[in-house]
Amino acid sequence: MEEILVPIFVVAIVFGTIPGMIVALIYFKNRRIERTALIASGKDAGIFNTGEKKSTIQQALKFGMLSIGVGLGIVVGDFVAKSTDLADPAAYLSMIFIFAGTALLAYYLLQRKIERE
Repeated sequence: MEEILVPIFVVAIVFGTIPGMIVALIYFKNRRIERTALIASGKDAGIFNTGEKKSTIQQALKFGMLSIGVGLGIVVGDFVAKSTDLADPAAYLSMIFIFAGTALLAYYLLQRKIERE
């Protein structure tokens, strides 16, 4: 079975990645040209900064909470797999997704509370 799957995945990765890289290069080149044209005509290029950038601390908090959630999910999944008749993959995956989702929800609630203050 591996003799079939490995070439399929290699071809999918190669032919899936190269067009994606080309599209990204075209996007960034066109974006640069647009911004340069705006600046050259004396207009403000600030219209491209519509989104609010999250600070590095906020991103670190989010990924830290997500990592803790995944870690707790693995530990609890191991406990569930050993103490019940649930299959190992089902126990691990369900607990990882439950705890990772809970961690992201907790981050959202914490972030919303910080923004209100």
